[in-house]
Amino acid sequence: MGTKRHGPKRGSRAFWHRKRAKRTIPRLNTWPNAGKGLQAFPGYKVGMSMVSLVSESESAFKGQEVARAITLVETPPVFVYSIVFYERDDYGLKPAGEVVAIELSKDLRKHFKGAKKANKKIEDFPEPADVRLHVLAQPFKAGLPMKRAQLVEIGLGGSIQEKIEYAKGVLGKEVAVNDVVQEGGFLDVTAVTKGHGWTGIVKRFGVSLNIRKATQKRRHGGSIGPERQAKVMYTIPRAGQYGYHRRTEQLKRALRIGSEPTIAFKNYGHPKTAYVVVEGSVPGPAKRFVLLRKPMSGKKPKPTQIREELFLSGEKQ
Repeated sequence: MGTKRHGPKRGSRAFWHRKRAKRTIPRLNTWPNAGKGLQAFPGYKVGMSMVSLVSESESAFKGQEVARAITLVETPPVFVYSIVFYERDDYGLKPAGEVVAIELSKDLRKHFKGAKKANKKIEDFPEPADVRLHVLAQPFKAGLPMKRAQLVEIGLGGSIQEKIEYAKGVLGKEVAVNDVVQEGGFLDVTAVTKGHGWTGIVKRFGVSLNIRKATQKRRHGGSIGPERQAKVMYTIPRAGQYGYHRRTEQLKRALRIGSEPTIAFKNYGHPKTAYVVVEGSVPGPAKRFVLLRKPMSGKKPKPTQIREELFLSGEKQ
């Protein structure tokens, strides 16, 4: 008897089912504990470019200059709006209360309607199970066509007492990306991918086309399973939503943190505030909300050398 051969599976089985994301601003339940302070920072995808850097990999190119694709993420400062206290019950963590900042700047009040008075104080939560912050991302400072500030929940690092002390110090103030992200450090990047709507199985799963003389259509699938069980298994490629899924890419290195680059990007324009240069690609189109989180793996920073004259090759203004 001959050996039975199987074709490769089409499409990733890591995510199921493939539906549209509920929101472009991600909500994360798991946070690292990589030092004191904020464990993530929000930004907006600008575009991609190329840099020349010194390779540090254990390969034939070690110590030589190599070209790498990079993504610029603009990171305007965030405003710390409130401190969120959590308590633990039999089902896990649940919010116990919130202490808000009353004094908002005049410009911020145009883009966010905050609380008029504080109903809770920090002393009302003597033994919380966890402490997090609600921060306001300010896309209007980056010149993006978004009228409202975007509320994001970000976890803190350290012990419970250290989290409370840090939250007291930054409540009602702005925090810059330099206070959170370190050059050469690794990041877990979370964003919503570019949406393509409803697509067929050829584009969605990469299924091969039928032969030219097929009696039916070339882009149709073949059998969708046996007669018994009387159902279609989830492993069968089917048409459906393609893109606009929330995805997290792990261990992306922050090559550089800077401000106001002299380069304009397609579908975005000229960044106006601080930015982070991320090695590799980032999910989503230009202007998409991106959350840069410290790595869950705890990988230590790995600085690199970038040639200044080849930094951000592209169309300059």
